[in-house]
This record gives sequence, C-alpha cells and structure tokens, in this order.
Amino acid sequence: MREKLYKKCPRCGEKTFINAKTCDGCKLVFARMEFASNKKAKQEIKAGRGKENVIKSREMPKDINRWKLLLICLFGGLVGAHNIYIGRYIKGFFSMFFILLTAILVLLVPSATVANAFNAFLFIPAAAVVYFWFYDMLMIGLGKYKIPVALDMPSADKPVEVVKDEQK
Repeated sequence: MREKLYKKCPRCGEKTFINAKTCDGCKLVFARMEFASNKKAKQEIKAGRGKENVIKSREMPKDINRWKLLLICLFGGLVGAHNIYIGRYIKGFFSMFFILLTAILVLLVPSATVANAFNAFLFIPAAAVVYFWFYDMLMIGLGKYKIPVALDMPSADKPVEVVKDEQK
C-alpha cells in the first residue's frame, strides 16, 4: 500500500509534506489545529470577524461530536439545523427560508390554477436544498465536511508589535 506523502493546509489548501510543521503558503503552524474550537469560531462569526479569524477545516474540532452532527443533519438538515449548529448561519438560514417558502407556496397555491412551468420554477430552490442536505450527510459521514474553527492561540503569521522605549 502506498504511503501518503502530502496533506492539504486547512487554511489555504496548499499541498505540504505530511511531516511539515508549518504551511509554506500561509505559514499556519499545524500544531495549532489541536487547539481549534468551533465554539470560538461561532463567537467570531457573530462578532463579524469571521473572515479574518476563522478557517473551515475538515479536521473535526474537539468541541463537535461527528455523530451528533450527523443526527442533527439527518433529522433537521432539511431546514439547515446542522449548519446553524456549527456556525454556518447564512447557509442554514437560506435552507430554512427556501424550504419554508416552498412549503407555504405548496399549501397556498393550488396547482390547477398555476402554469406547470411556474410550478416547477418554485421547486428549484427546494430541490437545491434537498441536494445539499444529502451532500452534507454524505460529507459528514465520510469525515470530509468543512467546519468553521478558530484557533485560540495567537496567529503565527501576524507579527507581534514590539514597542521600544526611546531614550533621548
């Protein structure tokens, strides 16, 4: 069996050697991934600092249980519950909105009075949500679902400013 020589950086996706300590592209220290936290990532996203302090990683953080996430996806994934649970709020709310909109339209609009083409057009967003629901279940089951995580340690790629007292 062939041994794996490369791994992908969770931040930038660049290939690095399996035994490398840092990413050549973004200078992420791989040991920091042990301290990754989804709870901290959700706080950063709510505070509006998600783009700069949060990365999406396929490595499951310690504060997320894969089986719990899979069950939430199975039973509440159609309305985006698993995405809201891990902090992917926009994707979760879009799923919820389109499924609820489709349910309301099905209940309120009798199909006999609406043209079939228009009727089919109404179900395209709901069909996309169902597709992504199955896709998310598959990726969670295979352990390849990307989860937002924040690294609790200070960033290695941001230089620490040193303030020196100037003497005259």
